[in-house]
Amino acid sequence: MSVNSQRIYVTGGRGRLASLIADHFRAPTHEVALFSRADHEFQSLSSLLDNDVLSGANTLLHLAWSSLPATSEQTPGIENENDLPYLRGLLTSMAALPPEKRPHLVFFSSGGAVYGNAINQPNKESDDCHPIGSYGHAKLAAEQLINEFSNRYGLNCTNLRISNPYGYPVPKKRVQGLIPHALRCAAEEEPLTLWGDGSAQKDFLYYTDFLSGLEQVISHQLTGTVNLCAGESHSVNEIIGMVEKHTEKSISLTRKPAPVWDVQDSRLDSNHLSTSTGWSPQVALDEGIRRSAVSYALH
Repeated sequence: MSVNSQRIYVTGGRGRLASLIADHFRAPTHEVALFSRADHEFQSLSSLLDNDVLSGANTLLHLAWSSLPATSEQTPGIENENDLPYLRGLLTSMAALPPEKRPHLVFFSSGGAVYGNAINQPNKESDDCHPIGSYGHAKLAAEQLINEFSNRYGLNCTNLRISNPYGYPVPKKRVQGLIPHALRCAAEEEPLTLWGDGSAQKDFLYYTDFLSGLEQVISHQLTGTVNLCAGESHSVNEIIGMVEKHTEKSISLTRKPAPVWDVQDSRLDSNHLSTSTGWSPQVALDEGIRRSAVSYALH
């Protein structure tokens, strides 16, 4: 194994984002192993609690999570039953390893859900968090647990607060992913369910920029809290307009009230990652949606 290559373990292996990460990082540059709680195609998530297995990683990307923002509201407390106890066990196993055997843990948190609605300006990593939904509260509890173990045992950990990566397909029934769902609805001439009046603002990051940013976090071994985002936000109405422009199709809308837990003004500051590594997003939102529309049409 060369000096720059690593053994990277990825949890949440059956998810589309984990698959993208694995495809990006694996051989010839790195060795990648995928772990899952429920899919026997991958290594067992519980095996990472074994110190012999855990010590085999240089970097551990922890994506495995039981809920999405919507499903978290439908199954209250699911993260307290599954995710937080597992995370505590994982951190306990890391702390039991000799320092030279401990992997760099990168926990995939959520920018919008953890910060809550932005106040006056984009949220920096040092800002107070005001989550309004149970998903955001659970992700923040996980971050606090990681910080507790990091401070007590000197673990190298990163709470990666990502925005909304896009540019890849998501399952039709997945209650998340505005851009791919809008593209699908345009192509299949189906109505798109819209929560609220479309004025909600979100930060969207094209998947290649997401991957290059993650690469910088890993290679520089950044620790603490890091936003991985585009650094600019756009309204849902703007997104729909861009999808219609690049697909040359109108999207019919089924309107529903905005859920009380849905963040309406998500704005994230990307300066920390940029100044620490030199990274910056390269694909503007309009261009990213154009590429996504072309890719969707090809499939």
